[in-house]
Amino acid sequence: MRRQFVLDDRSEKLLDHLAAARAGNRSFVVREAIALYASLEDRLGEIEAQPGFRRMMRQTAADIDAGRVVTHSQVKKLAHHSPRQSARHSPRKTR
Repeated sequence: MRRQFVLDDRSEKLLDHLAAARAGNRSFVVREAIALYASLEDRLGEIEAQPGFRRMMRQTAADIDAGRVVTHSQVKKLAHHSPRQSARHSPRKTR
């Protein structure tokens, strides 16, 4: 079955690059990509259906609604002042 679709420049370059390793078969790459995407969607559906995941998402939503959040800039400050972080970036001693 033939289908026609439009790709942006980046996607077309990626498709050509991936197809090169498959004897230039662009259709094969598209079929592989669709199958992989469908597999990922199925797996995400399984994860999202798990009771523990659903509980975690409800708790996360409740935390956000209640203002129990940390901003990105606060996380950066905490990471910058973390003992592990500073030890990792301290100059090495030479012998």
